[in-house]
Amino acid sequence: MEFRLENQFITAIVNPINGGTISHIGRSLDPTTNVLAWYEWDTPEPMSVAYPENESETHWLSRYRGGWQFLTPNAGNECVHEGRRHSCHGESSILPWTVVARSNNQMTLELTIFDSLHVQRILEIDPETAIFRAHTQITNTTHIVQEIVIVEHVAFQGSANARINAPEKSTWAFPKGFEEDGGEPMLWSESGKGRPDLRAPIESAYERLAFLHSGNEGWVKIVDEERGTGALLTWDKKIFPFLWYWQERFSPRFPFFKRAEMTGLEPASCYPDDALTGASEGGRSTFISAGQNVAFTTQVELI
Repeated sequence: MEFRLENQFITAIVNPINGGTISHIGRSLDPTTNVLAWYEWDTPEPMSVAYPENESETHWLSRYRGGWQFLTPNAGNECVHEGRRHSCHGESSILPWTVVARSNNQMTLELTIFDSLHVQRILEIDPETAIFRAHTQITNTTHIVQEIVIVEHVAFQGSANARINAPEKSTWAFPKGFEEDGGEPMLWSESGKGRPDLRAPIESAYERLAFLHSGNEGWVKIVDEERGTGALLTWDKKIFPFLWYWQERFSPRFPFFKRAEMTGLEPASCYPDDALTGASEGGRSTFISAGQNVAFTTQVELI
């Protein structure tokens, strides 16, 4: 079941059952105003939340249609950490959330993961502006320390005309194994000057993956003047020291099959190729002491 949050400036649509996915943030319900990428595909048919070992990515992608998901306690590849198997992109992105309160411009969702983490998301639209906020609190309900990673998996609508803006002195790195070989880390100000142009959509390949490595100022912007849409994404840079930047442009691979243009701009606590195991080994995981919590806010402002 979908729920709508709205005022005269902005409308959002949330599906608690589908991993708490936010599928629409726009000036109205009109899909052409939606700054998020969202596709109503009939195929592939969504596979079950339960998955055989090493198959959680396929199951996750079969249900993926874009939008904004929240990822924890894992993000990225399926992994085993301290004897526990973690699904691709974490249980918070696949399990049904419970709606515990709701009004026209706010709703509260809750979820318990592995009987150890209680997650609360208060999703709201500002009563007087075109701003959507996600207030999140993750509480350790056990008597031992819990180790997690956290990602706001936000996919914006891509197009040939979309343009990205980020801090000029920020440094961006390129994980190995993707079509676009960006080489050594680069400053944002170097974009297009003999280096990959991160300001514009990728042209020579189907997929792009880079990430904000340093110089994080807690914001990034995407604007499509032809569509008349744009958004300023802001986040807590202490919780999210990195930002994953990925694009799908008519990729033939499952589940996109040349049907999607997406630009993911994802505040993250770890590297894109870490998963919880790599983040733990690299000192990029987040620890929550017994009975304690971490809390933060992520915001999208329509511009």
